[in-house]
Amino acid sequence: MKIGILTYHHVINDGAVLQTLGHVKTLKEMYPTATIEVIDYRHKTIEKIEKREAFKSLIKLKKGAFSKIKKYYSFKKFVNELLPLTEEKLISDDVEEAVKFINRQNYDYVIVGSDEVWKLLDRKYARQFPNIYWLPEGIKAKRIASAASANGSNPKLLQNSEIKNQAKNIVNNFHAIAVRDQYTLNLIKSLEVDAPLYQVPDPTFGVDWHASGVKEKLEKVGVDFTRKRFALNLSSNNSEFAKASEQIYHYAKQNNIQLVGIGQYNKFCEMNFSDVLNSLEWATCYQYFDFCVTDRFHSTIFSIKNKVPFLVIESEKKYPTEHRGKIVDLLSKINKLQYHQFYNDSIDFKLLITDLIESHKIDDFDSIILDLKNQFRTYLLNVIK
Repeated sequence: MKIGILTYHHVINDGAVLQTLGHVKTLKEMYPTATIEVIDYRHKTIEKIEKREAFKSLIKLKKGAFSKIKKYYSFKKFVNELLPLTEEKLISDDVEEAVKFINRQNYDYVIVGSDEVWKLLDRKYARQFPNIYWLPEGIKAKRIASAASANGSNPKLLQNSEIKNQAKNIVNNFHAIAVRDQYTLNLIKSLEVDAPLYQVPDPTFGVDWHASGVKEKLEKVGVDFTRKRFALNLSSNNSEFAKASEQIYHYAKQNNIQLVGIGQYNKFCEMNFSDVLNSLEWATCYQYFDFCVTDRFHSTIFSIKNKVPFLVIESEKKYPTEHRGKIVDLLSKINKLQYHQFYNDSIDFKLLITDLIESHKIDDFDSIILDLKNQFRTYLLNVIK
């Protein structure tokens, strides 16, 4: 049996490569005799933009520019070395060319997902619908969606009858469809497709994560293990997040806590790094912190998986409709919405963090982690024979 995975494996984002690796590791454990590959298709426009953005920071002499370029090249190296990529690579925006490329690999199953592979946008440099991530009918293998998401889509495009009919025609003959969030589940239900429909967690819940030498790397760059440590993956460039970060900074100063930026740059942190750890090391570094503050989905997930108390801060401006996003969707399903706040000026973040730390019970997350792992694996077992 030969299985190909099509997803955003190549974008400069730790969460994107980890969800890809989560699929790979899960499938290899469940189907040890199968050939598992990540289809090395890369969207030409996105590839150009990412490289341009990395070097634009250097040209404009932005803070952290060298770190950003270093991250760009180390990330590409990590993807090329760790993921089981197809021998052949395609960089193209042409859907027909991509279909032919996938068919040449002679797969029994093609899995699309995880990530927001079904996001519908009409921005200039977005992946325009219909793109290859919808797995159009020309693909010969059985088509499966696994933890696919349309989160962040333009609501107006979802109301376009021509787009909805086209989407229905594409996914109607999928072997099975599993989506990652309620928003996408509602979308696919509205299309009234015949394919079996499920909801599953992110693939990063499907496996256990391990990396060696992480603590030593953190110590080398200045993480102080003689003090309490808070990890922040929250940008101070956002005015609301900057206000929250300033409160957290004063809390940390009063309590001799080291604030460490582990992704997005935050000026209130004692130190920031984005290029020190590879994606696998980043996934496991959370265990070395006493608390995490973030607005990011996979930082939330790896706080949960490392059983570290955390706080998600989001801006309500991000969600102009009743949809409240993938983090709220996840936390509501596991009954942990107390770890999430939409920012407003009246919140006392120092008090909130104190309460979350005091009430956090490590054992409380063990059954949740196991249940999410089983949910993801059960779906794959049911649809891949």
